[in-house]
Amino acid sequence: MVFYLTWRTFFRIFGKACFRLRVEGLENLPAQGSFILAANHASSLDPFMLIAAIPRYIRWLIVYEYYDLWYLRWVVRRMRFIRLENNLPKEAFRALLRGEIVGLFPEGRRTWDGHLGRAQRGVAALARRVSCPVVPVALEGTFEALPRTRKFLKFHPITVRIGKPLFFSATPINKEDSVKVDQENTQRIMTAIAELLQA
Repeated sequence: MVFYLTWRTFFRIFGKACFRLRVEGLENLPAQGSFILAANHASSLDPFMLIAAIPRYIRWLIVYEYYDLWYLRWVVRRMRFIRLENNLPKEAFRALLRGEIVGLFPEGRRTWDGHLGRAQRGVAALARRVSCPVVPVALEGTFEALPRTRKFLKFHPITVRIGKPLFFSATPINKEDSVKVDQENTQRIMTAIAELLQA
């Protein structure tokens, strides 16, 4: 935890100094208990700006290509990020059941054009199976600061906008119905993120 807080302080200073980082909607964050933080993914800066913006400790899901990189491996393991390959890892479920926060990007990959991409059903499935709220978050300005098509930073203002938690029914359903429910809930999450981006 000390390691995470140290890096959070660094990211806050970095975000404020380089991007005039602003955070809106902190009052929407649950003060305690588990939830899933779901954000749009426009830049490599996204997880770091979210760590800077969110005062609670977040267990981030990170795709295996980055988790296993030799120059990131030591840091992400010390920060207890969760390795994501094909299916939702069991550690994500365990973390939520322990009352922790799990952060992820429903789109899975960074956008090429700055617009919201198609989301995967993982976030909705995770929320349904653990019965915890999803907090939608919009990152504005990270695409302009560092899109995936550019290697160098541009000092552009960044805003992290936090929405109200979304709650989903925990009623047991069969496998066929669960796919439909997860698709509907995924759309609801992405609509909430889109509305925050337009705020």
